[in-house]
Amino acid sequence: MKRYTWLVVPLIICAACGNKESMERTNAAAIPGSAVVNQVVGIGKIEPENEIIQVSSAVNGIVAQVLMKENDTVRAGMPILELNHELEDARVRQLAGEVISEANQIKANEASVAETEVKYSNAALGLQRLQRLQEKGAETQQAVDNATTELTTYRYSIARLKADVKVAESRLAQKKAALRVAEIERDQKIVKSPVDGKILEISTLTGGAIDTRQPFAQISPNGRTIAICEIDEMYADKVAVGQKAWIRNVGSQDTLSAGEVYLAQSFLKKKSLFTDQSGEKEDRRVRTIKIMLEQPEKLLLNARIECVIAISGNLKK
Repeated sequence: MKRYTWLVVPLIICAACGNKESMERTNAAAIPGSAVVNQVVGIGKIEPENEIIQVSSAVNGIVAQVLMKENDTVRAGMPILELNHELEDARVRQLAGEVISEANQIKANEASVAETEVKYSNAALGLQRLQRLQEKGAETQQAVDNATTELTTYRYSIARLKADVKVAESRLAQKKAALRVAEIERDQKIVKSPVDGKILEISTLTGGAIDTRQPFAQISPNGRTIAICEIDEMYADKVAVGQKAWIRNVGSQDTLSAGEVYLAQSFLKKKSLFTDQSGEKEDRRVRTIKIMLEQPEKLLLNARIECVIAISGNLKK
């Protein structure tokens, strides 16, 4: 019995060693090799390169007339809408009249100065004649004194009138400044396009109220069209400027446009392009990239799309 026992033990040990080696080979086959990632996909949207402009008014007011409509092409400085500005118009007219009055007053004061200066010159000549006659004994001292007093009076009058001119000029400058402020206040009632581009949306009507805190129109500036995308942090470091990219509808395999990555932000941030609600909790971080598109004509601005970025040099479309 002992002899059989010694024979069985080595057999058991050999069988155990064989099973262990077999299990190790099975586990090694189950472990996959490192996967080569050729492309990354991110969610994004189509935007103008210079971003959509949200147009607001500098002042509150009631819309008197809407001068443009959606899809209209605008140039920088073209009026988009006009708020009621009757009060501002009246103020401008009032101050314009006061400016004219002050200018006329200055002209009147300057004319008085010129007239008094002529009288002063004549009085000075008269005094000289009287002084010569007095030296010959043909005129009294009283006449000379009276002429001297008259000359002094004219000199003071000239000084006073010139001071009046200065005061009037100061008032005129103040009136002009007030007129300029009134004109600016009136002009703020006419909201103009800040850029060359196309009006995408106008969300107000004649008679509606405009609030400075609420944009009432959107303008797409002239320029190129881009795709702005967010790449998950897991693959964010694989994206670089110069990589080829393709744009497609979410869930589709059809290419809408091609392009090239021209900007990749140097930091990660919370997802911001698309969230279901404000304050949504999201642990993942993303890297924002921008793709210059080659043929964006058929793409709709603000359209939600997928950005497929080739991170391997030999990846084909």
